[in-house]
Amino acid sequence: MDSQGRNTVINGLSVLYFAIIILYSICVYFDYQSFKFGLGFVRIPILMVLYFYASKERNYIYFLALLFYQIASVLFNVNTDIALLCAVLASVVFRFLMVVLVYKAIDDIKWQNTIMTSLPFLIIYLYLIDLVKDSLGDGYIPWIVNGFLTAFLGGLAVTNYVFKDDRKSFWLVISALLFVVQIGLFFMNKFYLKQQIFLQLIILFYGISHFTFYKFMIIKEEEGNE
Repeated sequence: MDSQGRNTVINGLSVLYFAIIILYSICVYFDYQSFKFGLGFVRIPILMVLYFYASKERNYIYFLALLFYQIASVLFNVNTDIALLCAVLASVVFRFLMVVLVYKAIDDIKWQNTIMTSLPFLIIYLYLIDLVKDSLGDGYIPWIVNGFLTAFLGGLAVTNYVFKDDRKSFWLVISALLFVVQIGLFFMNKFYLKQQIFLQLIILFYGISHFTFYKFMIIKEEEGNE
């Protein structure tokens, strides 16, 4: 496929991705059960195909991370204790792989600054866990691990952006912050206070955070090939 055809496919898939996000949001709002699951299910596969066409390196860790996110997303919709536990574990693996990707992409990690920046995220996350701990069951420890990984990811992204204000860092910090906010809203909606506004924001932040991380991956690869 020539460069022009490849760009056409990439742009088309990008539009399709956000169209699916919007349609899914509408179906969730009006509770269209027949379309809701299908539209929710295809979001990550479309992003995988988009990355496959846009990337020259095709990082297998990123593909694996998206696969585990897809597993978690599906299982969170199954209302059984074992499914919820498996979903949390899959989410932990996804978050760990994201940390690995970001860690490998940052040349000079400012450890002291990263830890200090991570602490506010961690404190807020642990507070949310404490609010809903009676509802977490066997997933209590995995959720705490998820919290540490999420906070560290946020700290890495923010610190990197402060010390290296470039395109790659810009897309990364947007993605990481939206992931942090998204998981907080998920907690509130899933275990504490179900609100349609929370659910709609989760869907929106979900779509943008994944797309911005995809952009981060592509720019990182382009910089590596220069």
